[in-house]
Amino acid sequence: MPSVNLSQAMHLIGWTTALSLLAGAIAFGLWFYPTFARSKPAPSSQTRDSSGPARSTRQDVHLCQVNPAKNETDTDIDIIAIHGLDTKSPDTWTWADPNDPNNTVNWLADPRMLPSQVEAARIFTCDWPADLLQPSDLVQKTDDEIALLLFEGIKRDLLRTHDKKKVDRPILFIASCLGGIILAKALVGADYKSSSYYSLRTATRGIIFLATPFGGTSFEDVTIWADPGLTVWALIRRREVSNLIGWVKGSTFPLEALVRRFTRLCQDNHNPCHVFCFYELGKTNLWRKVFPWLPASLPGWKQLVHMKSATLQIVFEPLPLNRTHRLMNKFDGPKCPDYKQVSGKIQEFLTKICNGTPLAQADARIRNVHYSLERLKIERLSGDLLPMDRCYINLAIVEWPGDNATRGGKGDTAQQSSPFSLLARLNVETPDKTIEVTLPTLFEPRESQDGQKKQPSRILIRGRAGVGKTTLCKKIAHDFKYNNLWQGLFSRVLWVPLRNLKVEKRQSAGYNFRDLFYHEYFSQDLEGRELSEALWRALKDTKSGRTLFILDGFDEVSQGLGGDMSVFLEELLNQPNVIITARPNARLPPRLDPLDLELETIGFYPDQITAYIQNTFTDRDTRERDLEKIKEVQSFLQRHPLMQGLMRIPIQLDAFCYTWNGFPREGVPETMTAVYKAIEASLWKKDILKLQKKKDGEPLTGDQIKKASRKKIESFVEQELRFLECLAFLGFYDDVIDFDWELRNAVSDRFASDLLLDKDLPCLSFLRTSDPSSNDQDRNYHFLHLTFQEYFAARYFIRQWKDKQQLNCLQLSRDNCNNMEPATFLEKYKYDPRYDIFWRFVAGLLDADDMALDFFQMIEKEPRDLLGPTHQRLVMHCLSEVERKESNFTGLRARLENQLEQWLLFEFDSTGNSKLVHEMECPGHVLCNVLTQASEGERTVLLDSISRRTAVPLNVIEVVSPWLTNHTSARQCVAILRMIGNQHNNLPDRIHQSIAARLEDKDRHVREETMEALQGRVGLPEQVLQIIAALLEHKKGGVRRATIKALQGRADLPDQVLQSIAARLEDENGGVRWVAIEALRGRADLPDQVLQSIAARLEDEDRGVRGAAIEALQDRADLPDQVLQSIAARLEDENGGVREAAIKALRGRAELPDKVLQSIAARLEDEDGGVWGVRWAAIEALRGRADLPDQVLQSIAARLEDENGDVRWAAIEALRGRTDLPDQVLQSIAARLEDENGGVREAAIKALRGRAELPDQVLQSIAARLEDEDWRVRRAAIKALRDRTDLPDQVLQSIVARLEHEDGGVREAAIEALQDRADLPDQVLQSIAARLEDENGGIRWAAIEALLYQSALSLDVLIPYIRSFYEALLKKSFRKHLYLYASERSFIGTNLGHISLTSEQHNVKEVVRKLVLEKGATNVNDGRRRLPSILAAENWEEAVV
Repeated sequence: MPSVNLSQAMHLIGWTTALSLLAGAIAFGLWFYPTFARSKPAPSSQTRDSSGPARSTRQDVHLCQVNPAKNETDTDIDIIAIHGLDTKSPDTWTWADPNDPNNTVNWLADPRMLPSQVEAARIFTCDWPADLLQPSDLVQKTDDEIALLLFEGIKRDLLRTHDKKKVDRPILFIASCLGGIILAKALVGADYKSSSYYSLRTATRGIIFLATPFGGTSFEDVTIWADPGLTVWALIRRREVSNLIGWVKGSTFPLEALVRRFTRLCQDNHNPCHVFCFYELGKTNLWRKVFPWLPASLPGWKQLVHMKSATLQIVFEPLPLNRTHRLMNKFDGPKCPDYKQVSGKIQEFLTKICNGTPLAQADARIRNVHYSLERLKIERLSGDLLPMDRCYINLAIVEWPGDNATRGGKGDTAQQSSPFSLLARLNVETPDKTIEVTLPTLFEPRESQDGQKKQPSRILIRGRAGVGKTTLCKKIAHDFKYNNLWQGLFSRVLWVPLRNLKVEKRQSAGYNFRDLFYHEYFSQDLEGRELSEALWRALKDTKSGRTLFILDGFDEVSQGLGGDMSVFLEELLNQPNVIITARPNARLPPRLDPLDLELETIGFYPDQITAYIQNTFTDRDTRERDLEKIKEVQSFLQRHPLMQGLMRIPIQLDAFCYTWNGFPREGVPETMTAVYKAIEASLWKKDILKLQKKKDGEPLTGDQIKKASRKKIESFVEQELRFLECLAFLGFYDDVIDFDWELRNAVSDRFASDLLLDKDLPCLSFLRTSDPSSNDQDRNYHFLHLTFQEYFAARYFIRQWKDKQQLNCLQLSRDNCNNMEPATFLEKYKYDPRYDIFWRFVAGLLDADDMALDFFQMIEKEPRDLLGPTHQRLVMHCLSEVERKESNFTGLRARLENQLEQWLLFEFDSTGNSKLVHEMECPGHVLCNVLTQASEGERTVLLDSISRRTAVPLNVIEVVSPWLTNHTSARQCVAILRMIGNQHNNLPDRIHQSIAARLEDKDRHVREETMEALQGRVGLPEQVLQIIAALLEHKKGGVRRATIKALQGRADLPDQVLQSIAARLEDENGGVRWVAIEALRGRADLPDQVLQSIAARLEDEDRGVRGAAIEALQDRADLPDQVLQSIAARLEDENGGVREAAIKALRGRAELPDKVLQSIAARLEDEDGGVWGVRWAAIEALRGRADLPDQVLQSIAARLEDENGDVRWAAIEALRGRTDLPDQVLQSIAARLEDENGGVREAAIKALRGRAELPDQVLQSIAARLEDEDWRVRRAAIKALRDRTDLPDQVLQSIVARLEHEDGGVREAAIEALQDRADLPDQVLQSIAARLEDENGGIRWAAIEALLYQSALSLDVLIPYIRSFYEALLKKSFRKHLYLYASERSFIGTNLGHISLTSEQHNVKEVVRKLVLEKGATNVNDGRRRLPSILAAENWEEAVV
């Protein structure tokens, strides 16, 4: 090897370096020749100012609209094209003919090209500082700064073109080469809400990338010799190379990181961005770029940006263009194939963007297709549509055990219907308004069982058929779409009829939400799978936080689903935001997540019935009301309270109004059955036309049907009628109310084979399907309302009764047939409460055919209820459906009603009360006879019971009202006033005057009851009003107070009377001031002066007046600021009572300023004068606020040791229900179980109740409270222990031991703590049975309750106490549906199920026989009245034997 000396080596290296630099410079000069040709050298005349170096002419970002004829008003999207490195617009987008430099085409601006294809878009080019050579006298911008400047310029220029001051129009970017990288970096940097450019980020809906080097370029192959040459070239031009050149070399870590972040950004569910990539197929030869004279055949040709580099991973099918890198953004005309590819993809993206993201498209499709007005329409029986604003859906909170919320509060509570009445069975009593929940407030925070305020998110709504559950779902969907219901809470509402999960084609393995969405919403869409996927992804990514599911009809899928579908149903039900609808008897699955709120649909309120009637009889065109007809309907309903109650069911009211004009000429029917018969006839007349029935080969006309008799109508629909009767009876017998395709066909094949069900059923008004749009095989049908099913079932029973044929008792669910004689069926089911309405219809239908006598004789036959009250209720209910007329039934009716009178008196003698008179069906003349016979003491109790009825017959009021003026006792007078006050508004004037006269009664209780009787009564005669108003100035404070109370709640009071009431705010009598505030409370139009006067009462010396002022101000959400400040100022008042009142007035206001909250919290330490009420009020005001600071919580916990019991109680209540309490605080609460104050002990038990992991020691302490001297504490302990299914044996034995305690209250508490446990051992049951002979009536009642809860009882347990057991059952049967008789199967039936009596030592029949014989011979009470004849031994001997 030849040697080379050092100097030679250095010489060689120098020349090599020089040649490399020269070659690099030449190569880059040739490579970037087009660029350099356009780039002027740094001029010697470059201007400088005193403030800094020379500025480049291309350092800014600006937009240029290339189709200026388009403006914001006639377009809805912007297209922005961004060029690459070292180029500018319009050159980047302009093709030049190589043979004719003057022949150029800019495809973005040429009218033949893109502008003609995107007429709804404005097109912009965007220039940005992309020079390859940058000024050397300036610090170069970083790529982050360039990205920031890009969006700043775009935002600035777009705002100039916008009428609105926000960038909210969607944008589609076209990005060429490196311009795509800079755009991606700008979008990633703006992808957070606090960014100034977030609006641009969210407006970006699509990007078309043209050869953007996401993985670098082939430039990396020549960079080792090109970089030095480029540097030399820049030095020659007194510049430096742009740092951006680094992005076009090979793939680097920063580039890979950017691509990953940008990819995630494009897949954001809320703000996704459509992207597409084009890559070049043309090759570039780097060597020929350096040495153009080299032959073309020389190797080294390659793509500058190959497919892998130009394609994002989320673009699955990128497209190639047949051109080199330099021509990727230039096209020579509209016929260019590559242009067609690019413009076609732009059009596709514009369509997608206009339609929204896949998620937005899915939401829009659901709203616009599934929640269209056509789909959500509510059609009346007449065919007219019911406007949604007149669609009344009433919801009420279901009572939790121990809740104070009750049905029927003031005005209606007193007239609570009997639990056995028709209204109670149909669940349509009017509830207290305090437990009403409106749709807009459904998700507002409310107090839960644990005393804490919580925003509900999982809600169960129960409702019977026909009360409006499906209408409720439609109402929710309608109001969400059209009235912005809950828009701040949810992005979408998904209504899912759960019955659809049973459709056969859905029974696939691994069924999931994606499948549900596809089947439910998108199966008819070409892009259905994509939309389902987007909705499913949104559900997963947001954990369903913004999605509300309406899961309709859980009862329809509670059974029958298995496998994967059962698993999916559980997942669906456990979504975080759900409204589940179900019928009352639906049993929820055991693994269901806790519900926050349980509601029930309750039908119409009385005022809604009135509004519905008025709307029905209003001409749709002229809007003129038929006042006479409206008055007739309302008058009829007032005379028939039972029918008025039925009208609270929406579908019943619709049917009644539809039928009104078709009622017989002789008058409106008087019984429920007669009304249903009229409705049936009216609906058949409509259906006959829809069924296209013919006579003599010709279609029947409306006129022919209108004149046809009932018999003739039934002949036209004989097959349909028979089908409905059999379907109704078999379904009712087998407890089926939804009829699927198989059940319908089974009934049709057996009883009406000529019917074409898929053609005929949609024409029948008596049946409804929840999904009319589905296939017939997928539909479920149900009757309009359960009562219509019972009506047609009764028709079937009557048909078989008359024809002396057996009943076909086919069990549809098991295909098991058990034929039965009608008489046998009556004997077996006459006391079953499920058949109560059925037997009413049977009685009414037989009465129409003059066959009532046979039916009642059959009812009176054995076997008979050995207790009696249940039998009397059955007779009463059936008698209510028999018209009072002369017939062969008249004699038996008289005897039955006389027997009922005896039972009413017997009940009073044996229980000191009367529940039978509470029955709506108890005849008015029976009540009159009993009241006349009764002594004054008995009469007072009976009147009190009668007053609780929903309505009192007018003949009863006529009998008792004269007693008001006949020197009756004050107690009886109060009972009469209470009864009248709860009843009719349309009373004769003389009765009103008799009531008003009692305002001056010397007895305070009479005056108070008179106030209640007159308060809110509509239609009071002017003369009576004047009499009342004149008493406002009476000298006696009690009379003034009574007068204001009587005027309270009247909306029609003249201003003069209101002013007189307001003047009483200054009355010398505290009671008058109090009632004046109460009378003004709730009036929306009170002037500020009156509100200030009420606020001034916060300083009243009378605590009751301050309390009234507090409540009056608490009720008003719109208090003027001046009044609010006036209240807050009193937090610092020197008088403790005033401070307390101020805190109470501010309590519950969510929008209180922090300063006021701090002032309230400071009152936790209030010690001034030992006024504990201030501390108590402060705790109460802070209670339930979820966002209390730890410091405030600690201050509340410190009050557990307060010297005042009420303050300690309030502290426990405030801490109750908080799941995050430290152990130390829990121990402090447990210590309060021994507190000297009963209320505190009670609160401590309630606070500990329901906590899953209580130590045994604490449970023992709670059990010890069963011996507490305070009954409220015992009650709380009972509930706490009854809630726990896992009580340790030691605690259970401790409870049982207390059954023998000497204190009656303790014994009763022990029994009640054992209630709801169905698995008690015989030894414990014997101890409970022994309590049937306890001297304390409450204990006997608790004992019978505990025994009846058992699933099986040994007769050996009861034998020693069998007579006491019977007597307890007898008394209980006046209040609950109990019946008792011995049958061949040796069991005693009771309530809804059966308690089987078994014994190894005794014969059940013999025991019952002995019991009845002894009881029948026993006198009751004072011997004046014996047991009614129903219990006489001779009536029972044969049945028992």
